[in-house]
Amino acid sequence: MNLYVKIIFAALMVVISAQVVADNDAKNLPEDSIYHLNSEWVTQDEQTINIQSLAGKRQMVSLIYTHCMHTCPTIVATMQNIEKKLPKDVLENTEFVLVSLTPGSDTPQVLKDFSEKRKLNPERWTLLTGDKQDVRSLAMALGVRYKKSEDNEVAHSNVFTLLDEQGRILFQEVGDINKVDETVEKIVRR
Repeated sequence: MNLYVKIIFAALMVVISAQVVADNDAKNLPEDSIYHLNSEWVTQDEQTINIQSLAGKRQMVSLIYTHCMHTCPTIVATMQNIEKKLPKDVLENTEFVLVSLTPGSDTPQVLKDFSEKRKLNPERWTLLTGDKQDVRSLAMALGVRYKKSEDNEVAHSNVFTLLDEQGRILFQEVGDINKVDETVEKIVRR
């Protein structure tokens, strides 16, 4: 076997091994895990990730859009206050995910600017943009309703969802700054 064939064979084996690992990971997920969606997303750092890569820690997820002037700032502020009030041991196992409802305008750079402006800790916060159909599928899996208007505004559910380490919904809560302490207690009890 010449060197070229060996290199191609080795590369093919790496690809096959990666697919077997991904297939095994999906088989190990509970039936009600949102990670079965197996969708691809782009982060605020322009990294392409599979939604399954969020497994392993609890994820507090909300669907927002960065140019929103009403509901979304309240959701993000509520999530930030929850982050500040979580006990250290719980916080170490909890991450925060914001998914854009307007992927056409919320580019990775727009998400990065939004993250920096809101002072979101990049070690705990992931902002995602993706394909419109993947956004719709995720929203449906989370029970989040939304409707876009012609002016790129979005009427949407004012909720965030806490997922367990395997992508199952633990609970949903309205993004209300007055419910921070109550929500922190719920998270700690889980």
